[in-house]
Amino acid sequence: MYKLHLILKYLAKRRIAWVSLIAVTLCTALVLVVISVMGGWLRMARQSFHGLAGDVIITSRSLSGFAHYQEFVREVQKLPQVEAAVPVLRTFGLIKINNGNPDAVQVLGYPVEQIGRVNNFPQSLHRQYEAPLSAGQAPPAPSFNLVPGKDYKELASYRLPKARGAENWPGMIVGAGVVGISKDKDGNIDRPAGLLDAFVRLEVMGLSGEEISLETARPTPNYYWIVDDSRTQMWQLDSKTVYVAFDVLQQDLRMAERSTTNPDTGEKIVRPARTTDIYIKARPDADLEKLKEDVTRIVAARYPLVLEPDAPIAVQTWEETNRTWLGAIEKEKSLVTFLFGMISIVAVFQIFCIFYMIVVEKTRDIGIIKSIGATSRGVAGIFLGYGLVIGVVGSLMGLGVGFLIVHYINEIHTALGKLTGTVIWNPEVYAFDVIPNTMNPNEVFWIVLIAILSSVLGALVPAIRAAGMHPVDSLRWE
Repeated sequence: MYKLHLILKYLAKRRIAWVSLIAVTLCTALVLVVISVMGGWLRMARQSFHGLAGDVIITSRSLSGFAHYQEFVREVQKLPQVEAAVPVLRTFGLIKINNGNPDAVQVLGYPVEQIGRVNNFPQSLHRQYEAPLSAGQAPPAPSFNLVPGKDYKELASYRLPKARGAENWPGMIVGAGVVGISKDKDGNIDRPAGLLDAFVRLEVMGLSGEEISLETARPTPNYYWIVDDSRTQMWQLDSKTVYVAFDVLQQDLRMAERSTTNPDTGEKIVRPARTTDIYIKARPDADLEKLKEDVTRIVAARYPLVLEPDAPIAVQTWEETNRTWLGAIEKEKSLVTFLFGMISIVAVFQIFCIFYMIVVEKTRDIGIIKSIGATSRGVAGIFLGYGLVIGVVGSLMGLGVGFLIVHYINEIHTALGKLTGTVIWNPEVYAFDVIPNTMNPNEVFWIVLIAILSSVLGALVPAIRAAGMHPVDSLRWE
């Protein structure tokens, strides 16, 4: 009982020990914030990459794509581990919005009525998902249909008076960054006025054969109306990607099924339709590596080269497709956590120095305690318990501070932006337009535990010194 009494007395009276308490609090909060932001960044990257593709992907390493994709889709969907398989076109093009300056973009051709079966693209749409939800309505099925009630013929007459059939132009969904949608200084999404009145001229390179050749390929322009915007919160995707109907893009790329005639023999040749990717959604309990092997066998029946390392067509899991990005973020998280962990070792040395000073100052007290029957182990227990209490209280205070910072980090960022006029978290650099604000319970447990053990470790040497003091020598201390 005397140990607890002395520990509490020292904690209340020896205010220099509060410096150790503050050091443990700040170091714990610092490491929690850093590892939560970096870990959250990694989790968001994994969720976003996974949510914007399939679990397994059949992909072409060239923009010429591959044929027989309908056959692959049918065969893959027969596998018991598969929920759905959807073809996707991927290419690049040149756009001009309302006859403005041209810009290069990535173009994705989606069968939009099916794409929600394999990824989360429909949830990124503003007009067709976010707006109905915020109004308490059920979102409609995603589509590239034109916005009801708009007079597109009249809209076209303002900027393209000679345009014909404007009311029949197909719809396009644009990435938020393509049309300048971003967060304002207050953290609100700022959408430009008249966005859904804008038209886009998209020019892609039509493919004349199985291989891309700029000598034989010719650009294929097409006009579209913007019918929605997509905000996936992945800046690299949102800033340079537009989405159009799969069949429309397939025609423009000359990748739809078509018939030609052999100039030498006059024989009719049917060139099969092609695509560049197939997204495959696995069932929740599926083994992705096993599914990848099964899909590879299906593709190898038509393209044996798929078994080669550098084959023009590949079967990959979503993690393999994004290995470069995810690997870089994982290494960055480990490095930053290590560096801030090294900085936190300062708290251990600070506790050691302060406790050593306390032991020296309390030499006579130690002599008195020992002279009335306290054992060396009991004296050591006082100072180890002292360190334990500082570790527990400091780490819990650090947990509280860290939780508040992480939970409100986006609000803090917005406030700092208003105060300093500086954007600290630039989405163009960090990929996401929000800062991760969740904590991993497993990481929190280990950080708090290490903070407590570090405090006890810092008090260990002073405790051993106090335990080794002789009562008579201690009483003679001046």
